[in-house]
Amino acid sequence: MASSQQLSGLRELHGIGERVASRLVEHFGSEDAALQAILEGDIASLSEVNGVSHTFALSLARDVRAQAEGCAISDFLKTKEALDLYSRLLELIKTFAHTPHARDKLDLFYPFPASRMDLIQERRAFVGEYLELADVLSADKAFLNLLSSVKKLRPIPGNLRVRDRIILSGDQKTLDAARERFQAFLPIQAVESFSEFVDLARGYSSVIIFDDTYLSFDLPEGLDPEFLQDPSKAEFWQILPEVELAFFARNLACILACLNIVSTLRSSGFDFFEELSEEDLETLKTALLKVGEDGKPVEGFDPELDRLGAALKNLDPVLTSALNEANQHMNLKLEASSLTLSGQELIKLVSGGMEIKDLLAKELHRVYIGEVGAVKEGLAEKLNFQKQEKLMLDSLFSDEISYPLRVEQAQLQLFRQKLNMSLEKARLTRKRELAKVLSTFRQPVERLVREVLDFDLGFSIACFAAQFRLKMPETVPEAGIGFEEGENLFLKARYGEIDPVSYSVGKTRFSPEGLENRVVLLSGVNSGGKTSLLELLAQCVVLGHMGFPVPAKELELGPVEEFYYFGKSKGTLDAGAFETTLKQFSVLSEASGKLVLADELESITEPGASARIIAGILEYLSRSEESLGVFVSHLSELILENTGTDIRVDGIEAEGLDSSLELIVNRNPVYNCVARSTPELIVERLLRKTTGKEQEFYAHLMDKFKN
Repeated sequence: MASSQQLSGLRELHGIGERVASRLVEHFGSEDAALQAILEGDIASLSEVNGVSHTFALSLARDVRAQAEGCAISDFLKTKEALDLYSRLLELIKTFAHTPHARDKLDLFYPFPASRMDLIQERRAFVGEYLELADVLSADKAFLNLLSSVKKLRPIPGNLRVRDRIILSGDQKTLDAARERFQAFLPIQAVESFSEFVDLARGYSSVIIFDDTYLSFDLPEGLDPEFLQDPSKAEFWQILPEVELAFFARNLACILACLNIVSTLRSSGFDFFEELSEEDLETLKTALLKVGEDGKPVEGFDPELDRLGAALKNLDPVLTSALNEANQHMNLKLEASSLTLSGQELIKLVSGGMEIKDLLAKELHRVYIGEVGAVKEGLAEKLNFQKQEKLMLDSLFSDEISYPLRVEQAQLQLFRQKLNMSLEKARLTRKRELAKVLSTFRQPVERLVREVLDFDLGFSIACFAAQFRLKMPETVPEAGIGFEEGENLFLKARYGEIDPVSYSVGKTRFSPEGLENRVVLLSGVNSGGKTSLLELLAQCVVLGHMGFPVPAKELELGPVEEFYYFGKSKGTLDAGAFETTLKQFSVLSEASGKLVLADELESITEPGASARIIAGILEYLSRSEESLGVFVSHLSELILENTGTDIRVDGIEAEGLDSSLELIVNRNPVYNCVARSTPELIVERLLRKTTGKEQEFYAHLMDKFKN
């Protein structure tokens, strides 16, 4: 892979001016980082830059790849039709990609000329590593769903702020060190007096100090700052566990999917990402399962957190219910009660030593105390309060009798705050425990996700190969392409099972003895499969030179330096277009191995002139011992009349009509044979399907074929 040192700056790249360069630097943080993204083909990240489209990002990555490898896509694909066919193939392969990363990276895979066999072999080695994997796992839907869950890791949000924690200090040096590391995520405040310290501290559930300036003072109740050492040496997970947890929370599904992918691959017998041991995987997975999507510890893993959270959530409804029940009890007790005076009480009452209201208050106090006790006991039981929290319940009820029974709202608010503070402290402790564990895995996880994304690139190609039963081609030294049971991928993708075809051009072991011609005319019936065979040849050559498996049971492929593909033209060309087409063939005079595939080139002009032009092109192509050519034509006999070169004519024949009067076509070309024409068989079909005068007409036409 190329390194950023091969480019001194972004402006060396075609299409990048000052404005785009500035945006790239701003987005990636530096020019080197932007160059590295381009060199690595990070099309997704490049496309995020304002003013950089996906197409432009791909163009940049391809240009740099071509510069690094010394080989561009246009070095092999020499015509628009060749490039279009490659693009169709690529789109088919990309349907097997499970991640956006793989789909983007596949755009950087293109065929190389035979002179860069080193790159082709490197690509074959890369793809070959995944073929066995695909045989085992390409049909495993659970595994494929895991892969589809893997995405580029999302960064920590830029607006992440911890608002319930503060760092306070009276020392400027300490403040500077703390601000340098932590100010982006939480408030850091200078304090000049103890009273200012207390006032600020009371506004936060957690206070961190790095110096003991105010620790010698008696702190108010409920104020419990945490004293830590040097801020420049403090662990980030300890001060800001939320930041560490936010990374894992934002990427939770992706990371868990990657861990399960590792486990699946290993259980299937394939080594993968050995940096993490089985014990590491289990530790990491256990920690991740405790992290919620909001970055907080999830319920169900920590009894204390669950207890405090439930107590806070249920405090008001449980208290309201308990008060209602207590007041009902008080009503019933007071309604059913009677006042009985002892003799001594009667004497005090008559003598004026006691008033009746005192006797009533005494009875009411007994009922009140009983109900208050019942309420506190019920709250403690239903909310699972601990000893300290039970003691705090006393402050909720006044010593003075109140009816109906009610709580002191100010004390209830204070009690709620204390519960919440206990919850936040417990939560902070758990956050730190989780963040401490996860922080050790941060970099390995980043490498793991990158490796899984790169894995999907090779695995997706292998899944494509497995689906279509592709095989790696065998390279032969002389010009030729031959195969057994080849299947046109475009047809197979559309129709499923299709008739396989065997064919050979040039010097391969599949060519019949004495028929190793490098330049061939392909004749045959309409809709017999000539264009499909031409496409199949093109698919095999393009995939083979990409370093990919090809759609044939067996295939031999000789060196091809340049590939020219000419599809069917739509109607006779005008003079300008005709001249342009001829100019494309002028390169045949250059001495290098070429493969030329042309489909019904005769449509460029009138048949007589077409036959002469095609004959001349074939003669020129035949001069090069390194070149191959297959031309589909209905003018085979006329072309042969205009050339003295030994050109083989193969034919795809219709063997007749079946019982349903449909054409029976042998899709395998017959070597050295001009195929029987389709029109004759169509006339025969119409003759056999009609009666009377209409049949007489078709019989008359049929006689013309017999003359």
